[in-house]
Amino acid sequence: MIKILIQTIYYQLIISLRIKKSVFFTIVFPIFLFIIFGALWGGQKEYISFLLSGIIGMILASEGLFAIGPVIKIYYSNGLIKYLRKMPFNILLYFSGLIISRLIIVSFSVAMLCITAKLIFGFTVSSYNVLNYILGTFLGIYIFSFIGLDIAFWGIRKDAFSDLSTNFVLFVILFTSNAFYPVGDFSKAIYFIGNILPLNPVLSILRDNSFNLSLLFWLIVPSLIFYFLFNKINLSRI
Repeated sequence: MIKILIQTIYYQLIISLRIKKSVFFTIVFPIFLFIIFGALWGGQKEYISFLLSGIIGMILASEGLFAIGPVIKIYYSNGLIKYLRKMPFNILLYFSGLIISRLIIVSFSVAMLCITAKLIFGFTVSSYNVLNYILGTFLGIYIFSFIGLDIAFWGIRKDAFSDLSTNFVLFVILFTSNAFYPVGDFSKAIYFIGNILPLNPVLSILRDNSFNLSLLFWLIVPSLIFYFLFNKINLSRI
């Protein structure tokens, strides 16, 4: 089982690094956005800390929804799903390898953001922050990966529907969250919605290691839904 997991991580990591668009939006674009937003607010230390964790949260959401979720459609279109369903191991193990491979790339992106914060804004990430980033990154990539897989599954025969749904979900999650600014200062209703959705609970872990009970729901339910869909729904090609 461990050998299968390691091989999956290795091959998925190689595939991901060969896709230039993926590398750009995972590593280059977040750094660019971080510098622009940080400069607009004058590089204030408090906001740089707030923004850094927000950008990390954005990366986790977009990676899970767009880098991992659509994989299931590719497997469906080339007929690979029927072989995966017959493999003598739990399918969650295989997709865990896929998620861990993205986790490695995201971790590198987070490290580059921390270096940028020091070089551009003079902000030093503390060891406490690093621990929060590690835990938040692990939880976030897990949650958003299975949400992305669930969305892709429901639109598995309709590419346009699935893509539109994924974009809509990311839009709602980002702009009801505290990723870039404390949304509660502007609207209590949006703040309430954001706390129900998964990004704010993940941001709480990234920023001060506080645990929101809704995080349990997002850790358990999306992966169970995916497991059910993968094993029970008829995926015969039409």
